[in-house]
Amino acid sequence: MPPSRLPAVSRYCVYPTEAMQGTVRAASVLLLLLALAVQLQHSSQTEYISSGKDICRLFPDGTKIRKPGYCDRTVVCQNHVSTDDEICSGSTPYFNLAKGTCYKSLETSDNYCKSPCTSKTTGYVGDAYNCANWYYCEKTKLVTSGVCGFDMWFDQERQVCDYPKFVTCNAKYELCNVVPAGITIRDELYCNKYLTCKAGANTTIVCDDGLYYDAATATCIKKALVDCEKHPYPENVCGTKKLAIRDKFVADGATCRGYFHCRDLGSGVPDPEPQWHQCPVETFFNEDIQLCQPRADRKCSEDRCDGRDSGFELAQIEGCQNYFECENGVEKTPFKCDDNMYFDVATEACTAEKKEYGSCSSDKDKYDPNNWVL
Repeated sequence: MPPSRLPAVSRYCVYPTEAMQGTVRAASVLLLLLALAVQLQHSSQTEYISSGKDICRLFPDGTKIRKPGYCDRTVVCQNHVSTDDEICSGSTPYFNLAKGTCYKSLETSDNYCKSPCTSKTTGYVGDAYNCANWYYCEKTKLVTSGVCGFDMWFDQERQVCDYPKFVTCNAKYELCNVVPAGITIRDELYCNKYLTCKAGANTTIVCDDGLYYDAATATCIKKALVDCEKHPYPENVCGTKKLAIRDKFVADGATCRGYFHCRDLGSGVPDPEPQWHQCPVETFFNEDIQLCQPRADRKCSEDRCDGRDSGFELAQIEGCQNYFECENGVEKTPFKCDDNMYFDVATEACTAEKKEYGSCSSDKDKYDPNNWVL
């Protein structure tokens, strides 16, 4: 085996607060497009062994998958953490993804466990999928193989086993290299999508409108119930090459407070990566007037408890008598005031004094200048 290194001892309208103004120069446009091109080279299904990310963040508890970097063992997800499960041996030495169990052989399409030996390899070769594995090749012939001990990694350049802090490991794998057929996978780039695998290839599935994928239950649920780190862009969020939306704010289509800022990259150049922002908690975003306005006066088809961990929120039902209880930013129990009673936003209680708000009125938006009578 290769040598090892010895151990070393408000109530008023407000402008979006984080908006950027001004025109982006041509040089900035070029840099942005180059950065996007680099990003697109990386698959959202690619995982790096050295990243420190636990693959079980993508699955519900109880999911059984092949242990990344191995062909003969599995892990089970518990509290979204990988837990060592079984090691295949004897007459069933491999974990077969199609069957989801130890088996006598791998699928013919499973290239994950093939020897790295080729007509151009001689000597020690590192594993493209596991930082610790090494092989000794005589061209296409695999002479022997092994694993670095003492939690070391194999250094391809120096041909030795060494501690991880001294080794650059680029071992990686695609999710479908380790996930059995039929298991759903959370897509970290798009909250409204998930993946499935078959014969090493992935298929993307989109949740129905208004739903996001929930990794804990492996189902699509109401999007307000899902902690989404990056809301997906609405279609043509910043326009098209024919008509780009330039230096404007666009509703995110997922929350009442969120919006994207489409930068001005020039005529016919839609911003490919608009930045997401939020209005203050006491306001909702209004795309028509490009402002954040008091939430009680803004109609919004998304969850109106956006940003509220508790308390009561006015419902968007004409008459201003209905309201919801909020819990962790999600609408819960609906309520309605008694006849001749109205919901008071300030006190979050029903009152005999008649109340009128834009969100529960058929009147035109009083904040829109187009509705002003001069």
